[in-house]
Amino acid sequence: MKPPFKLNATLGRAYNVDMNDVLRTKLALGKLGHFEMPSYGMTEYPDEPLFQGIESFQERHGLQRDGVMKPDGETAAKLEVVLDRAENETRKMAPKAFGLTGDVGLGRTNSPLDVSTTSQALAWAGVPLHPDGGAVSEMSDKGLPNAIKRFQASKGLKVDGWLRPYGETERALNRDLQSKVKALQIADDTNAIPATDMAMPIQQRSQQKEKGSIQIPIPRGAYEIAMYFGLPILVAMDWWQSMAGAQKTKGKLAGGGSDDDGSELEKQCEVRYGIDTETCNGITRTRGAAAGARCHATAANRYDACLRGVPVEYLPPLDTWNQ
Repeated sequence: MKPPFKLNATLGRAYNVDMNDVLRTKLALGKLGHFEMPSYGMTEYPDEPLFQGIESFQERHGLQRDGVMKPDGETAAKLEVVLDRAENETRKMAPKAFGLTGDVGLGRTNSPLDVSTTSQALAWAGVPLHPDGGAVSEMSDKGLPNAIKRFQASKGLKVDGWLRPYGETERALNRDLQSKVKALQIADDTNAIPATDMAMPIQQRSQQKEKGSIQIPIPRGAYEIAMYFGLPILVAMDWWQSMAGAQKTKGKLAGGGSDDDGSELEKQCEVRYGIDTETCNGITRTRGAAAGARCHATAANRYDACLRGVPVEYLPPLDTWNQ
């Protein structure tokens, strides 16, 4: 479970601040529209945009406008409440069907998870790898790149046979699938996939199919995981299928562990977020503020997913691609 918003020390222009507090507060204010990232990027150092963001938040919610936030003060308490409300609203939105962790196509990264979920997404969209039959996740015979090309051509996109996270082909696939997702949901998880395949992740299952891409139904438990953790449905399906039977409920996943476990998770997530932030700051310097802002937005999504307990291999990718 994601830990609550807490400060280690007081934030303010006249205070010695905690660097982790600075990053955490900038991220929180940015989500709520009260922090505008400066041209030099997101840093762990206190700066004027941070204090202006605190003041903006205070003014918006009728608090004393002093640019100071104390660990047990009303500004920090209000920020935690507003963040929780915003995140609950976000979780009510239908998850997207498809999402990549890297690029897919001949000569590309082609992680097994991405190859498998791309194959399934294309099958759901009515474009199986081989109209005349063939291995579902096979790359060597150009089956997947050709299927990507057929989809791109049908949508009037650039026909190049590959796709990347946050790219136009991924977006077009999601638009095409959104209306079809509900039709693929089922009421009884146990009937979603043959019993012999229940414990096998999507990419392993698909490699054993001899003909075509099968339109695998969406188990209810996988859909709930996608909703709760903000994951693409196909990624959630792979995670759900890799779990032991006792784990296959949203309640089990969301229940969290001890306070010590949560503290350790938060530390790990903050380390990862710091690394992502430095990467995005480099993109800001080399490619400009717009590219940096896209990267920082995805860094925030990764941090949130990490705090909720999403395994590293299922975290959403940083947007580091040239647009």
